[in-house]
Amino acid sequence: MRPQTYVAIDTGALGHNLRIVRTRMAERVRLMAVIKANGYGHDLLLAGRTFAEAGADWLGVSSVDEGVRLREAGLDLPVLVFLPALDDEVEALVEHRLTGTVTACDAILAHVRAADKLKLAADIHIYMDTGLGRLGSDDSLPDLLAVAEPYAQINVTGVYTHFGSEKSGAMLENVDILRPGASAKAFGTLAREAVARAGAGRVNVHCAASRLFLQCPEAHMDMVRIGTLLYGQVPPEAAKDTIKLKPTFELRSHIVAIHTLPPGSPVGYGGEFVTRKDTRIATMPVGLAHGLGMEPASLARNLKFAAAEYVRRFQARRGRVKYGPWARIGSQTVPIVGRISMDQCCLDVTDADAQVGDEVALDTRRVGINPDIPRIAVPL
Repeated sequence: MRPQTYVAIDTGALGHNLRIVRTRMAERVRLMAVIKANGYGHDLLLAGRTFAEAGADWLGVSSVDEGVRLREAGLDLPVLVFLPALDDEVEALVEHRLTGTVTACDAILAHVRAADKLKLAADIHIYMDTGLGRLGSDDSLPDLLAVAEPYAQINVTGVYTHFGSEKSGAMLENVDILRPGASAKAFGTLAREAVARAGAGRVNVHCAASRLFLQCPEAHMDMVRIGTLLYGQVPPEAAKDTIKLKPTFELRSHIVAIHTLPPGSPVGYGGEFVTRKDTRIATMPVGLAHGLGMEPASLARNLKFAAAEYVRRFQARRGRVKYGPWARIGSQTVPIVGRISMDQCCLDVTDADAQVGDEVALDTRRVGINPDIPRIAVPL
């Protein structure tokens, strides 16, 4: 018997999306499947195994802990840890054959100490800040390569950067408008020249995540880091692209009660939705604790979002729902009405063929879904 509330993961769709991405790549280019943030909410191990079986060359995670979990589960692909390891994490990183991200010379020496203690080699990728301003140090790429060069136990196997969306900062952002890919080409040239001067040998130079992968084939270089595309979503900046992806994720629950309210009845805390006619209300045992209705705090400060939320609530108090959020019962789309509470939410099923016990798919943000909710591999 399936749980009352669970997340349905279509592993066939995950594999399909990876293979579709492959069709846009040159054969020599490696594909890193990014499975950070619990596999974008899909479950770290389920996503990791699925992408490994579908032909990923690398896996990408945020933390040493995520990487260790992959190794303990028997996954043997190369794994890049995006966030620099703290000193007390470096031994675990080296012991489990994870590739660490390094931005500072001191960090290289920490890897040297761990490698010496464990009598193992330590693989690292050097990260360069090229304008995003999110991760970096005051040490340059030549500085980092020079510090690593004397130590045979340190293998510099990659140099990489990350370009954000428009206005996030890039090496040649204004030039990119006239010459798409100028920043990526400049980074590639600088990285390869620095590596050649240092005599570091063959390394993976990479900069393209999902958005840049679609918009700039010249940025594919030696490897691409693909996250959101594998999970069936196209970055907003590349919305016009015709890549044929499949949906991979649904939060599902079941109706536990249905009753009819007369006109003028409030639904949920604060009376944010008020019925304007006889209305059938269905209740489900899923709410904020599960991640339903959770939005980033930054959205509350976004004027466009705040205005849309005001209009949505204004209409809801008059019994009208235009902007959702939505749920689906079979092929029927119904609105979620009233304020979502900790462990419950309500649907307006007046015009739907809905019964107690029916399964419902909910519209929600993936990475906000509670990781303790079971993930079950089923076709969508």
